[in-house]
Amino acid sequence: MQVDADSRVAVEGPLTFATVSARLADSAPLFRRRQTLRFDLSGVTAVDSAALALLVEWLRMGRQNGVKVEFTAVPSALRSLADVSELGQIDPVLTGP
Repeated sequence: MQVDADSRVAVEGPLTFATVSARLADSAPLFRRRQTLRFDLSGVTAVDSAALALLVEWLRMGRQNGVKVEFTAVPSALRSLADVSELGQIDPVLTGP
């Protein structure tokens, strides 16, 4: 995973039980020496509950490292999972329009 000049991280492909562990490991270095990270989820092709766990972990890592974490283009299937899980209380963008 790479961060562009606008602190944007393009996330592509599936975010499922089979992939999130590797995504989490790949993303850990991104939280060093940054003020903001914007995870662009427009390239995500499939999600399950592990994707939601990953986003919550990114929020936790952000708080732990003093990095503001934002999500853009959250897939509707992921929003639905967040809504059912009542995670809008953690980050409203997860359940917003």
